[in-house]
Amino acid sequence: MWVLAAAWRWGDWKQFKQYYPTMLYISCLKLLYELVSHEEHYEWHLEPDFFLNYTGTVMLHTFLIYPITTFLFLSNFPMTGTLSKIRHILKWTLMYIIIELLGYKLGRITYHAGWNGWWSLIFDLNMFAMLRLHYIHLLWALLLSLLCTLFYLLYFGYLY
Repeated sequence: MWVLAAAWRWGDWKQFKQYYPTMLYISCLKLLYELVSHEEHYEWHLEPDFFLNYTGTVMLHTFLIYPITTFLFLSNFPMTGTLSKIRHILKWTLMYIIIELLGYKLGRITYHAGWNGWWSLIFDLNMFAMLRLHYIHLLWALLLSLLCTLFYLLYFGYLY
């Protein structure tokens, strides 16, 4: 609920159409992860709770939480100053990692196959940088996303 409230309060709704392709990008990548790792080879796993089963949990993150946080991230991205832009990416990375580690401590997220909080930190930094890149240079983001995906697939043993 806090994601919806934050989007209502701080989202740049006048520019929503500009952010929408990047919101779809993150949802598609989340779906790709679910497809590739489906019940066989998770690195991290969102655990169901008493409100939602596993499918509901994945759908909530895929179609609500990730796109709306992407909308908020891009809506409030500084237009000038390299240091301001880096701080913005670091701020969002910190928010995501704190929430994830809280989820981990509460048993809502589990790690597998060598994944841990440090890998999540690296992944989140990469994710927010790629979201911004996707917003400003779609083709570069798609190419680099492919390379990053291949790295994770090879490193964590999906391809052998």
